[in-house]
Amino acid sequence: MTTIATIRSAFAGAVCLAALSGGGALAQDEVQTFNAFAVIAANGTIVRAAEKQVMVAGSLAGPFFIETDEGPIHSGHIACVASVRVDQTTLRQTGDGACTFTAHDGATAWGDWQCAGYELIGCRGAFKLSGGTARLAGASGEASMIWRPSAHELRRQLDGSTLDNATGILLWRDFKLKGK
Repeated sequence: MTTIATIRSAFAGAVCLAALSGGGALAQDEVQTFNAFAVIAANGTIVRAAEKQVMVAGSLAGPFFIETDEGPIHSGHIACVASVRVDQTTLRQTGDGACTFTAHDGATAWGDWQCAGYELIGCRGAFKLSGGTARLAGASGEASMIWRPSAHELRRQLDGSTLDNATGILLWRDFKLKGK
């Protein structure tokens, strides 16, 4: 039996999906709230920044999904850059970077993020969407962003740096997307 709540939820999911994945633009000042995630492959270089600190400079990329009551819907691709500082005594880390979302129709949106957390566990922070192209031109928004790595492959290089290949998931909670 289909309930009105299920129909509303499916409709809301379809509107969010349309906004990011190619089905149309948001109306001016219209705000849609949704959750999303990306399955990520990350590649970075780790270098010593101080006696007990290392820096990771890397890139993350993978497919982007919007969550609906009927399950996740593939909505495009995301690519991010990251700079993360890790205190090797406390394992505390802080990071920042930028991401570009590319929808199936080629429209893009981009934004910046900052986070804090612990090495090998991940981090949590704020994501702020600041613009886009095509039907996402002028889009803005914000969300809580969470990075959770699931596996690391470390390889020491002759120059003293270490390459880190990781997989994991990026989560956006209560993503508020506003039309231009």
